[in-house]
Amino acid sequence: MKMKNLALTAILFCSLAISGFAQERPKHENRTPEQKAQMMTDKMSEKLSLSPSQKSEVYKLNLERAKEMEKFHKERKEDRQKDFAKRKEHFKKSEDKLNKILTEEQRKTYAAMKEERMAKFKDRKSEKGTRRKAK
Repeated sequence: MKMKNLALTAILFCSLAISGFAQERPKHENRTPEQKAQMMTDKMSEKLSLSPSQKSEVYKLNLERAKEMEKFHKERKEDRQKDFAKRKEHFKKSEDKLNKILTEEQRKTYAAMKEERMAKFKDRKSEKGTRRKAK
């Protein structure tokens, strides 16, 4: 009898611990445009081996992008299609500017980074869809 209780208690404890870890996700922090730009610039600098002058230019570009995106988020237009097209156009312009800053090798590495980011996004998006269906 004691053994059964001990086993049941252990199973209960393990299941609670596992469910606690499963729900633990990093919380989305509200970062300022400056923090977002610095974080993105640091990541790009690490992956692309940017020179100090490139890093400075990329930071300015990322800051401009982050401020523009924050403005878009605040405005939240009713016509989402129009808003999406506007964001896409802005992103394309900043991508063109970035490509002028980077070397050919850095552009290739950056393209690979974008592909990786898109794959993660698609995985997360499909993961959310399966969770919603399960509910």
